[in-house]
Amino acid sequence: MKHLPIITIIASLLLASCNFSGNVNFDFQHPERYTTGDAILEQEINAISIDWFSGSIDILNSDNPSVSICEEADGALNDTLRMRHYVDENGKLNIQFCKNGISLNTKKLKNLKKRLVIEVPRSLDLDEIEVDAVNADVTIDSVLSREVTLDGVNATLDAFYPILPKEINIDAVNSHLTLHVPTTAGMTIDMDGVITSFQSELPVGKRGKRGKKDKEIILGDGKCEVDIDAVNGSLNIKSL
Repeated sequence: MKHLPIITIIASLLLASCNFSGNVNFDFQHPERYTTGDAILEQEINAISIDWFSGSIDILNSDNPSVSICEEADGALNDTLRMRHYVDENGKLNIQFCKNGISLNTKKLKNLKKRLVIEVPRSLDLDEIEVDAVNADVTIDSVLSREVTLDGVNATLDAFYPILPKEINIDAVNSHLTLHVPTTAGMTIDMDGVITSFQSELPVGKRGKRGKKDKEIILGDGKCEVDIDAVNGSLNIKSL
């Protein structure tokens, strides 16, 4: 997947999402296709795409036969503040934080502390998991997927991969990333931007540079491609 430069993401967040009153505007396409609230989905799901502002996202594996989604919050949620979801014709589950076309104060958003929980059947191998997260903690635990994409601002990603995806793409600002992988895992990690900290419990086979700010690190056979474009970010590789 081709990603926007990280500076474009920052500009979009500052110019399109926030106005001078400290509000965040929520706008997404085809809002009439979305359903409100929790659900157990009978459709075949091939991919998941999430837009989330503040709180947390847990994507977990499950013994249940269907994908399920639910949200929790510290207080009661009115209809405006409840999540929206929609499965398109290609089997992609799209999730939005709240109602379309509204503007919410950033302080109120932080106080909501909404938690999104998605349970995915253990046998399901998704084409892609894509998450856009601002001020949110993201956990992916043992969910099979060929590709994972995270665009994060002030976000954390904690991902557990007994079986690695083929590709992991991360664009992040002020974000901290931890990948839990088998000791035999193979990754080629391309890091662009400013990575303030890199740590690995797995032996590093090769380090290199592709440019002034670009770094390449190879673990094991290097099969999983990890592409990170970060400003003030950290990456930690831990063994399962």
